[in-house]
Amino acid sequence: MARHCPLCENEPLRPLRVSDVEVDTCPRCHGLWFDRGELDRFPDRPPARTFLAAARQAPSRCRRRGHLVAREQTVCPTCRSEPVACPSCGSRLTLVVTSACPIDVCPRCEGVWLDAGEFELLEGVTNPQARPAGAVVAASPLKCSACGLGLQLRDAFAYEGDVYCARCRPPSAVQLHTS
Repeated sequence: MARHCPLCENEPLRPLRVSDVEVDTCPRCHGLWFDRGELDRFPDRPPARTFLAAARQAPSRCRRRGHLVAREQTVCPTCRSEPVACPSCGSRLTLVVTSACPIDVCPRCEGVWLDAGEFELLEGVTNPQARPAGAVVAASPLKCSACGLGLQLRDAFAYEGDVYCARCRPPSAVQLHTS
């Protein structure tokens, strides 16, 4: 059975050899799928098990816009799109925020989806500080990485480990908190 990209509708994943590991990639968005144990074969990246505890508590993100979708919700409350699904087992992927970037993890089969560029961002990360997306972090003021605007958690977006306001956020940034 062909696996499909969790983000790009009806886009089959294709095998890609990275070092001596065959992972799956989406030819459209260039994301990478790592089955259980495959990410662990890269010693300069954090092992997948460091993300699992946070993944079991984390919300999902929606396919269309990346809004957070709580575990008890079946569709995105903002745009009504489906949560991202695991290419291997079909379960919902959950969004884990790390010190380098947010990543999608399947708590069921322990696979990891990395958006384009996230594999490189994880290089050399020894303490990923994984936490569920939307989790309240110690009360430090949030500021947009681009314009410096002070932000409330409800107005903040995360992308590649940085925080942005709605005006400056990159297209695939993930909203940190939804009401």
